[in-house]
Amino acid sequence: RVLDLTQYIAGPMMGKLMADLGAEVIKIEVAPQGDMMRYYGPPSGQSAVFLSENRGKKSLCFDLKRSEGGELMRDLVRHADVLIENWTPGVLGKYGVSYEILSPLNPRLIMCSLSGFGQTGPHAGLPGNDLIAFAASGILNMVGYPDDSPLYPGGGSLADSIGGVHGFAAVCAALYYRERTGKGQYIDLALTDSLMHLTSALITTRSLLGPDYKPMRSGAHLPGLTPCGIFKARDGYVAITVLLQQFEAFAQLIGKPELPADPRFDTPAHRTENRLELIRIVEEWLQSFPTRDEPIALIQGAHILCAPVLDTEGVMNDPHNRARHSLQEIEQPGAGKLTLPRAPFRFSETSVAARGRAPLMGEDNEKILSDLLHYPPDKIERLTNQGVLFKQPRDEYLRRREESN
Repeated sequence: RVLDLTQYIAGPMMGKLMADLGAEVIKIEVAPQGDMMRYYGPPSGQSAVFLSENRGKKSLCFDLKRSEGGELMRDLVRHADVLIENWTPGVLGKYGVSYEILSPLNPRLIMCSLSGFGQTGPHAGLPGNDLIAFAASGILNMVGYPDDSPLYPGGGSLADSIGGVHGFAAVCAALYYRERTGKGQYIDLALTDSLMHLTSALITTRSLLGPDYKPMRSGAHLPGLTPCGIFKARDGYVAITVLLQQFEAFAQLIGKPELPADPRFDTPAHRTENRLELIRIVEEWLQSFPTRDEPIALIQGAHILCAPVLDTEGVMNDPHNRARHSLQEIEQPGAGKLTLPRAPFRFSETSVAARGRAPLMGEDNEKILSDLLHYPPDKIERLTNQGVLFKQPRDEYLRRREESN
């Protein structure tokens, strides 16, 4: 059982993966706003990101700042396996939500705190998000064109998603440790650390070569391997990677068998040095076809790495994705039928799928308090009347969502 005290993207991603694998995930929303991600997204009354990242969860909404809310939180912890949160360090501690306070109530509890910069260090108290993590990790400096500003690869909140996946992996490892020892533990995870982990090759190269090593932004092409990048066809773009041992075969394929003997392209270093001319040659060949489909088929047929650059529509309609059942449809009240990506794991024995839709705020208040905590009906009614418990009717939610636009 997972208590998901997270909002926005990174934390909910963690809980979503656990829900997809069959965990009971109780999304705890702090009244009265709940998860602020509910108010972001297209002007349709519902946030697409919220619906995607909170599928298969239950919603319990209460005022954590009140003493009754603190008591409710402690009661929940006694019945939980995992608690995940992604608030700025120190904020939840003011309301009695910290590992030091909660662990004595449940020594088997695993608590994971996901923040921008972690729980320690000079920047620990600073808020962070996807963009800030990209900047602070060094990755942002690598994305873009050499003579221009860095570019933010923010279309899919990649840093948030990577942090969520790392959090999921850490919790699974902690569960395995608990299985062996019976002990819970605390996990401190920073988005910046998650992204720095992805740049390990760059950092290792810098340590080998010294301070004179200055990696450059390389635009649409990898600077150390040519051809390797994104090439323009008549009707779109194509990603191609030609490995060192494949260049001769690739030259034959594009009708330029003389290229490997050309002094401009006869070595990997020369190909990189003259990459603009080589890129022009490849794109000229691609554009000799009316569409990109035929050259892609030829390149893939030669076992050279190649794929079309797909937009969202292309991903959803790709025959390969459909054959692997990589997408799943669920029915969401107020939004209709939604298509969602499945979790990427394929187990031989374990079912992995979205277990249900995203909840309305506070939708499961009564059921959780009665079934899990065995609160009597009069106590639940009293907490509701006192404003400790909060439930937002769907029509009220839609009205507020429209006002926020």
